[in-house]
Amino acid sequence: MSTAQIYQYVVIDRPGRPAVQIGSLSEARSVALGDGEVIDRDFSVAALGIVKIFDKTEDESIGNFDLLSLECDLDLWIQFTTDAGTTDAYDVKKLKGSGTAGEMGPAMILGSGDTQLPEGTIDAFDGAADTIDEVWAYNPDDTNAARIRLVVAT
Repeated sequence: MSTAQIYQYVVIDRPGRPAVQIGSLSEARSVALGDGEVIDRDFSVAALGIVKIFDKTEDESIGNFDLLSLECDLDLWIQFTTDAGTTDAYDVKKLKGSGTAGEMGPAMILGSGDTQLPEGTIDAFDGAADTIDEVWAYNPDDTNAARIRLVVAT
């Protein structure tokens, strides 16, 4: 069985208070991958542009992924859509880039292809979660194109 080793370490400096440290640089978090299939794609998102960067019907073999990682150079809005074409339920999150064109920021890593519950409740955890069908990226910068890298594994 294939595995992904993830190293993450964050230090949050706070004036006049002790720094908060999260994660480790020496110990990886291991994520088991079912089939060992991986896609690794780079996209350019034009200024004020929108690009679909993942579609489970186009990448059917990894539609229910075990790991999804995104990183970008400039801040982007990322939309995760479930039930695409029917109810089109979605969540939108801001993906922080490095702030410098051509220099990628920290990665956002999701651990499975599941998103909100079909009935919209997210605090009960008593329904069946649906699979993320599509991932879209929107570049709110009105001058610069943004780069985004997508890695999906199952």
